Amino acid sequence: MSQTLVNKSINYVNKKQSFVQHIKASNFRNYKNLELNLSSDNVVLFGLNGVGKTNILEAVSFLSSGRGIRKARSKDLILKTFDNNPYEDFSWGVHANVFVKNKKFKIGTGINKKNNSRLVKINDEYMKQSDLSKIIKISWITPQMLLIFHNGMQEKRRFIDRLINIANPTHVGLLYRYEFLIKERVKIINNYHDNKMWIDTIESEIVDLSIKIIENRKKFVFDMQNICFKSDLNKNFFLDIYLKINGKAEELLDSVGEEKYHCEILGILRKNRGYGISSFIGPHKSEVFIFKRESKQEIRYCSTGEQKIMLISLIFKHCHLMETLYEQAPILLLDDIIEHLDNIHKRALFEKTSQYNSQCWFTCTNSNAFNSYPVSFKSIDVNKLQKDFSKKSELKYA
Repeated sequence: MSQTLVNKSINYVNKKQSFVQHIKASNFRNYKNLELNLSSDNVVLFGLNGVGKTNILEAVSFLSSGRGIRKARSKDLILKTFDNNPYEDFSWGVHANVFVKNKKFKIGTGINKKNNSRLVKINDEYMKQSDLSKIIKISWITPQMLLIFHNGMQEKRRFIDRLINIANPTHVGLLYRYEFLIKERVKIINNYHDNKMWIDTIESEIVDLSIKIIENRKKFVFDMQNICFKSDLNKNFFLDIYLKINGKAEELLDSVGEEKYHCEILGILRKNRGYGISSFIGPHKSEVFIFKRESKQEIRYCSTGEQKIMLISLIFKHCHLMETLYEQAPILLLDDIIEHLDNIHKRALFEKTSQYNSQCWFTCTNSNAFNSYPVSFKSIDVNKLQKDFSKKSELKYA
């Protein structure tokens, strides 16, 4: 692992708002034991396809709350051998020293073998996953994210809700509770018709949660439109875009206000319940649209190249929002991002990330692709990383 020094023509301050200084991963994906010592410089992971570059990014992504860049279940991250004999006595773990606004945090996370649940430690104390988002913000772009624009609205909502949760760590918790209560309501309608008090309580909470979720989304769109979309950097290279979230629930809330909305939705729920109908309007039916501002063309109808550029633009605008509102630019994980970018957009991306105020991680198959990168970065040949360790080694996640 060596540090590559390139052109210093850009006035670059090496002091980052957030960066990973040291990271260990044990029994994680294809790594039995991984350890990287870093500086605040951006990181370029290069190597052959399938060698484990994205797995390293995934380990970094687990320093934040949620299920990482692949949305994987915790138990699926444990290393398995080719002879189908996983190390049953071991659990995966990730430990890192992270600097955020000149403060050092020791973050550890891993699996609880008893129930396959994820545990988190911050500075040697057990904490909730949501506490990670209050300390460190991490965002990413992966090739699979382009599929979001061709999938159903549910995937698009989840994508936007993940961005909202980076700013507001309670948002996903509201969604989980909302979805859980909807399922509980269906069970009651189908099996417990006489339990009126129970279903009344559930339906009232469903409506309260729906208001909070809609308001969170509304604030996010407002902030993005007014803070980010009107002040584009590299505007000539990255498409000018805007975001829209709408639905019948949003329209009703805007037109009648919270109090009347609560009464009307509650009335719909109670009426439908009597007919055995479980569906109703709410934020689980909202529609998400991303447009090119000039042509008003929706992203799913754009070319693959345009979609990638629009995705990059959206993520960087979101990062700009985080820095504006919270004085903290998220750590960026950019998986295979330079593939299929023309030289103009590649140069624009290099300039943007070289001046970005937190650490950026890249993956690529050939490090020569970064020969023109304008500042120093940490270059890591993933092909040469040591992946083996003694079975007697102690595995720790914190």
